[in-house]
Amino acid sequence: MRLGTKIIIGFICISLLLAFVGFVSDQFTSEIQEEQLRSVNEASQVVIYTGEMERSLFQSLIFLNGVREAIVVEKGYNTVQELPAVMELTSDFERELEQFEAALNELELLLGRNERLPEDVNELLNSYEVYKSIAREWLNLGEENSDQANLMFINSIEPYFRNNIIPEITELRNYVLEVQEERNQLLDESLEKGALVNYLATLLSVLLAVVLAIYIYRSIANPLAKVSYSAKMIGEGNLDERIEVTSKDEIGDLAEAFNNMAVGLQKSTVSKAYLDNIIESIQEAVFVTDNDGILQRANSAAGKLVGYNISEMMNEPLTRFYNFKEMGNSYKENHENAQSFEFSLIHKNKKTIPVLFSEAELLDNQGNKVGSVAVASDISDRKKAEKKIRASLKEKEVMLAEIHHRVKNNLAVISGLLQLQSHTAKNDDVEKALADSQMRIQSIALIHEMLYESESLAYIKYDKYINDLLQAISSMHMNESRDVKLIAEVDESISLSVNQAIPCSLLVNELVVNAFKHAFKNHEKGEIKVRAVNEKGKIIMTISDNGNGFDVEKFSHSNSLGVTLIKTLSRQLKGEFEILESSESSGSIFRIEFKQEK
Repeated sequence: MRLGTKIIIGFICISLLLAFVGFVSDQFTSEIQEEQLRSVNEASQVVIYTGEMERSLFQSLIFLNGVREAIVVEKGYNTVQELPAVMELTSDFERELEQFEAALNELELLLGRNERLPEDVNELLNSYEVYKSIAREWLNLGEENSDQANLMFINSIEPYFRNNIIPEITELRNYVLEVQEERNQLLDESLEKGALVNYLATLLSVLLAVVLAIYIYRSIANPLAKVSYSAKMIGEGNLDERIEVTSKDEIGDLAEAFNNMAVGLQKSTVSKAYLDNIIESIQEAVFVTDNDGILQRANSAAGKLVGYNISEMMNEPLTRFYNFKEMGNSYKENHENAQSFEFSLIHKNKKTIPVLFSEAELLDNQGNKVGSVAVASDISDRKKAEKKIRASLKEKEVMLAEIHHRVKNNLAVISGLLQLQSHTAKNDDVEKALADSQMRIQSIALIHEMLYESESLAYIKYDKYINDLLQAISSMHMNESRDVKLIAEVDESISLSVNQAIPCSLLVNELVVNAFKHAFKNHEKGEIKVRAVNEKGKIIMTISDNGNGFDVEKFSHSNSLGVTLIKTLSRQLKGEFEILESSESSGSIFRIEFKQEK
């Protein structure tokens, strides 16, 4: 990594770290502030609900007192309940009770009924239920006996309200205020924790920034110290000194430049003993000659290869060990190309040794030729292995040719049996079906015959095969009353493997035989053309005729054996089969396109 890149990445990391700390702190503070605002809103709502409850209860008592006064004042009606003022005040009383209950429900929802409301609230509810029950009984009593109802209000309802309801409402108000106070304390603690986390995150960011700065400093200062030390050692003459390149920045480039300089200096002062050690350590045979081809240096591998001691080989022409008698032409063609080629050397016992040989000129610092260097590798074992492989391959070729020959003969026997069977058939449809099967078998047998006769046992030249196949079809289906010509136009470059040749040949056979049978009814002459071209590895084959044509829709939905074979063989070739309209005549054109196997 380059130094500038390191510094930029360091600044980016620090910036991202500070941005992350700021973002987290802002998020945390925002959440606390939102919680505080929500707590304030809830506290306001609590005060509103408790005030509403207190107001509703006091107002209900006021309405009851109004009812009492109305009962005392108004006595002209048959029943107390018929008094307009009593009816209105009673309705107001019930409405206030409903408002109290609604405010209590809202308060429970706000504070949480199951977790926060104390037992005193249940006492308030119980007192409220008693109050509501006494009040309603009192209203009913007022209808019967107004004096007794007045006395009951003064001695029972009002004292009960004052001694039970009012203190419990006061306790509820105090409780909800305590709950809000606790919530505020929790929020204050959360703010304190948030501030502490913010301080710690800031401190951590500073520490990480310091660590990153130290890392960048050390990645620059330490390599510079190593470069300085190694440069000093090289300057003192220690050419074996090397700087360990641990980075790919400018300092690494500088270290590599120093190492290259040391290597160059070391090469310029290299000793002959050092070169001799290099040549001797090479496993292949190395021969070094002067300009006259006299051997000046050879390693032990060279002596072992040709069977001589090194002292016996020195000052001898190197060509003495070359097998020019058998490999002279190969040497003349290849030795100046500076490439390896197969050659052979002569052993001390006069046997030839096959080698992989190369020869190159030896130049001095001014580019002048001072000799030649030849390198030879023994390939005797490889030659033996190749000989065994060739023998095995020849056996397999013979075996494969024999298999093709036997398959062809067996198919010929089957074809003959079908022909004999067709002669004894008494049904024309059976005879035609046997003849079609015989023709299909002959098309396959013809492939094996051509494979047997060809040099390649895996591919056949398809132009010759199509001509032979059309000739066989013509000889079987030719009718004296009609003159149908078979024309083949197949690229000579098309060669198909057995896997493609058999289904393709069966497909051609089906289409051509079908044309012979059906295309030229009521015609004296006709023409069937088989055309195949190779376009960028794709075989495009068309089988066309100038006959009557046929119903394409009927063909597509036909379940006959021939149509089924055509569709099945097209899928087997992984090809695209289609029927085209003829622009020149009313005949038919079948087109099949498939990819040629390599």
